[in-house]
Amino acid sequence: MSSIDLSQYEADVAAAEAEVTRIREENAELAEEYRGVPAEDAREILRRGAASLAAARDRCEAARVALKLAQTTGSPHGLLAKGGVVAGSVAVAIPAGSSSSERARLVEEALSVELTGAARDLGVVLAAPAERYTRERPGRDAEGRTILDVSGHVEGDLLMPAVSKAAKNARRS
Repeated sequence: MSSIDLSQYEADVAAAEAEVTRIREENAELAEEYRGVPAEDAREILRRGAASLAAARDRCEAARVALKLAQTTGSPHGLLAKGGVVAGSVAVAIPAGSSSSERARLVEEALSVELTGAARDLGVVLAAPAERYTRERPGRDAEGRTILDVSGHVEGDLLMPAVSKAAKNARRS
């Protein structure tokens, strides 16, 4: 395992947790303010607050996984398989203008061996192609690669993708 500086990962986790706490407090204030107000505008504000909290929780979980990966593997990317869940990230060089089939092939090449190994560690098999377990992060890393969050959970004897198609489509638009 290589020696990497964990302080940035720890700072990212602390910042993400602080953001979740801040959004929870704001949402509690909004809920109190709009309690008993049946207007559709109030419901929409509360829905937006819930959506922002869910996004903040996702960022917090991604930061925790990145820290755990850095501690375990010495790398910011890789997969962790534990307790019926697979989580992690992978960096893939996807050239601009790649077709969806080319993109799927590149993701499959980069991820399939490690994902299959993680499924084997959990005593299950993959239920879908490797790309279905990924969600693209906005932006690129310092080397220009696309970062894909990887997530799956065990159902019976299958590792199911834990990334909804709606969530993936929302990030691509």
